[in-house]
Amino acid sequence: MRFRTAIASIGTVLAVTAGLLVVAPVAPASAAAPTTGRFTPVAPARAWSGTATSKLTTVTLGGRNGIPSNATAVVLTATVTSPSAAAYVSVAPFGSTASPAIQNFARAQPISGTTTVGLTSGKAQVKVSAGKATVALDVAGWYGTSATGSTYTPLAPTNVLNGTVTTGAKRIVVAGKAGVPSNATAVVLQADVSRPATSGRLRLTPYGNNAGVVSLMYSKGTTVANTTTVRLSGGAVQAKVSSGSARVLADVVGYYAPNANGSVFVSAHPVRAATVAAGTTATKVTVAGTAGVPRNATAAVINAKVGGGSVGGSLRVVGAGLASSVPTQIYAKGQTIGNALIAPLASGGQVQAKVSAGRATVYVDVVGYFLNGNSGSGTGVDVSYPQCGKSVPTDQSFGIVGVNSSLGNTTNPCLQQQLSWAASSAGGTAQPKTQVYALFANPGAAAASVWPTSNAAPNGQSATNPYGTCTAQSGAKPTWKTTSACSYMYGYARAYEAANTRGVANPGQYRWWLDVETGLSHLSDTGQNRVALEGMVAALKSSGVTQIGVYSTSYQFRTIMGTVPTASPLRPLPSWIAIGDGRLDQAQAACSGARLLGGPIAMTQYKTPFGSTEIDRNWSCS
Repeated sequence: MRFRTAIASIGTVLAVTAGLLVVAPVAPASAAAPTTGRFTPVAPARAWSGTATSKLTTVTLGGRNGIPSNATAVVLTATVTSPSAAAYVSVAPFGSTASPAIQNFARAQPISGTTTVGLTSGKAQVKVSAGKATVALDVAGWYGTSATGSTYTPLAPTNVLNGTVTTGAKRIVVAGKAGVPSNATAVVLQADVSRPATSGRLRLTPYGNNAGVVSLMYSKGTTVANTTTVRLSGGAVQAKVSSGSARVLADVVGYYAPNANGSVFVSAHPVRAATVAAGTTATKVTVAGTAGVPRNATAAVINAKVGGGSVGGSLRVVGAGLASSVPTQIYAKGQTIGNALIAPLASGGQVQAKVSAGRATVYVDVVGYFLNGNSGSGTGVDVSYPQCGKSVPTDQSFGIVGVNSSLGNTTNPCLQQQLSWAASSAGGTAQPKTQVYALFANPGAAAASVWPTSNAAPNGQSATNPYGTCTAQSGAKPTWKTTSACSYMYGYARAYEAANTRGVANPGQYRWWLDVETGLSHLSDTGQNRVALEGMVAALKSSGVTQIGVYSTSYQFRTIMGTVPTASPLRPLPSWIAIGDGRLDQAQAACSGARLLGGPIAMTQYKTPFGSTEIDRNWSCS
């Protein structure tokens, strides 16, 4: 498909060479997770400290503090001190248009918040929404391509600390307990400090490491929570406070280990998944399949924020059906405050939110997710002749292959290799693992290199033509005529050839899509174009194809086809909608958009970076 500017393309205009470079089958379920998206914990370190304002400040995090320059994301805690105004602090990928709130604060209130931030060329950007404040960023680890990195396993929250912590290091053995294996490299802890006698800082660090980083800032008499990731040393972490003593609760909610069957991280554009009017009864929020999270995600990285509480209380956001001894956050009446969490998505892809008393508004923002590394990406990929000799993804859950080259009467020279690639798809969606598409065209008699003069199909048999008999004009050449009957047979011939002469064995085993684009040859007469498309559908059905749909955008389809009559055999067909350059969350939202015809929107397509080029990803709408 050739939408190049506003619309996503299945093919880019590249030199065509035989062969497909990277078509290794997706690993079976017993294989190891890929190296991409694995986590490497580091010794806690201050990566940056400075004055943040409402203007973006670019911060380089890659290439220092044990974080490589090619890291795709980092786990960090942002600490705010001396804010001049009530606001929130945001840390986002460099160049991002989103400004997700990591933590909200009042004027002069010190506070901290943990998040996972995608990196662009090793950089992130920092701001506060109003005024200015001193902001420090402490890193705990990074995600990226590393064969020695660790995969993640979410756990039901289990308490590992409930007691008094002082300025002396308190050793907390985690490995071998609470579902954490002995080979774990790091753990994710959800901690709170309860009504401390003095203001201070809680430091959760690897056992024996006394780095002056901040896991949680607290004020005298105020209970506050935060989530932190801590590298294990001898299977343990340590807890200490900066002054006095405080009662600390900590639940382990997941761990990282060098295991082949864990989950890998995928950074996502920050998206608000839900705004919930929360009460004391848990409200479930569906995360998987929306907000840029695929349905096969094992966990979601969430920034949860509570505001407008009718009374003070505690917020709990957990995987659906789970419970936690440590609240997600504690808040005063009317206060806005948040916390990050990694929520398991085992129960219907949902999380649940509730407050301990009264009512409050809860905001659920997604900044990333985890996938079982051998289950596929949860999205499809489409390829055709422009990908000949080029690298293509091998994590696709389903693959769609173009039968034609640049014209509807030509053959994709890499068809067989690409069909083999599609057959290696991981599956697990409502879409068939392997699908194909053919190009629509109707140049009309005057512009065509070939044009029908009868109702004879390419195999010599007469086709049933609802528009009558296609005939040649008598007398002087040219003898071809653009009539509804002949346009129908032109479409019939192109689709018959696609199904029977391009090298597709047993065409009836596949779902077929008909690619309708303004960049392909068509007439200004929308009626002639419609009957040609009807001819294509008829030819596919005569070839044993039972699953047929149409790919386009609403604008391009209406431009070429006009209004399709109710009685047309095109009306029941499903749609595959292209949205152009975009993200998974936008493709998911497009499933609720305008249909091309009367059938449902089965898939949406979005163009996304892939290495130094781009590739088309596809989302199954059901």
